[in-house]
Amino acid sequence: MRRLLLCYWLVGVGLALGSCVDRYTPDVPAAAQSNLVVDGYINPLGRTVIKLARTFSVSTAQAGPTEARARVAIRDDAGQRYTLAENPAGTYTSAALTLDPNQQYQLLITTAQGREYASDKLPVVLTSPVDTITWQLTPVEGIQLFLSTHAPATAARYYRWEYEETYQFTSAFESTIEYDARRNFVRPRRASIFRCWRTEPSTAIIQGNSAQLSQNALVDFPLLTVLPSMKLRLGYSLLVRQYAQTQAEYAYWERLRKSTENLGTVNDPLPGRITGNVHALADATEPVLGYVGVHSVVEKRLFIDGAKFPTPRPGSVLFDPAYATCLSPDQLRLALALPQFKQGLVVPIKPGLNADGDTVGATFSSPDCVDCRLRGTNIKPSYWP
Repeated sequence: MRRLLLCYWLVGVGLALGSCVDRYTPDVPAAAQSNLVVDGYINPLGRTVIKLARTFSVSTAQAGPTEARARVAIRDDAGQRYTLAENPAGTYTSAALTLDPNQQYQLLITTAQGREYASDKLPVVLTSPVDTITWQLTPVEGIQLFLSTHAPATAARYYRWEYEETYQFTSAFESTIEYDARRNFVRPRRASIFRCWRTEPSTAIIQGNSAQLSQNALVDFPLLTVLPSMKLRLGYSLLVRQYAQTQAEYAYWERLRKSTENLGTVNDPLPGRITGNVHALADATEPVLGYVGVHSVVEKRLFIDGAKFPTPRPGSVLFDPAYATCLSPDQLRLALALPQFKQGLVVPIKPGLNADGDTVGATFSSPDCVDCRLRGTNIKPSYWP
């Protein structure tokens, strides 16, 4: 949803983002600031998740408003309805469904204000599996990832992909002690906050098709390029989601891609409102943003061990731009350090010991340099070796 709202925001103000001379703030009518945005698709072989929101003024600093307390349902040709429950606000989810592939389906929406919307009826499109995801090193020691898939000649020939990147990283400094509030002292750390995993979703619109090919197959389609970075230091995983689409849905996403990614030169297309297949029942002229397809989704994951990346690898996480401002840890006597630990202003790293082995001080640094959980999770993913 965040990506979709950003796309529409870029479409609406692409020409108004200011030239290299003067900044221009467009005078956008209030009505154009509150169009319904529908993000999601009907999944015939699983749970359907639909997110509803409203467009918002380009001058606001807040996130776009969600469309809460709506009634959302899937309806088939026979009139059977499958309701979606709201949780959290603005997100509507169905039960796990197995829909009849011989029927057509549409999404019905009734807002809390009583306004009704419906998507066009569409047939079920089943997505073929991803055959392989492969990778190779690039000349600059990044990686290029490729995808291959195939389907029967009579199946859908239009595809869209989304992905999630997960990579392992470490904080700038490894903390071996933690503050014990009950004793007002430090103790050996129970859970590591040095090694974490971070997941980042894709933001680009990635599509491909085999419409002009003799076979319904894509071989070594260039999916993603990862430049040399900390993502490729300790281990990297890519989860790909593949969606088969109708030609109309493919065309919708292509228009959206071109209007949001090709902005910035005089030869680029002019941005404009891009509507999909959702309509207001009471007013056919009311713009509604989003396209609700009816298709299944398949997933495939690739894991690459960090040992397979070029060597030598960076020996310090200070190569990570996120920790570029982290200086060498400070050290204080424990009596002076404990009040700061209690307030959470700093995080203890190593104990300072006297000749008898007693803890009399501690090194410390700011939480953003010590606690990797501020950028990810220290819970190892189940798929990680």
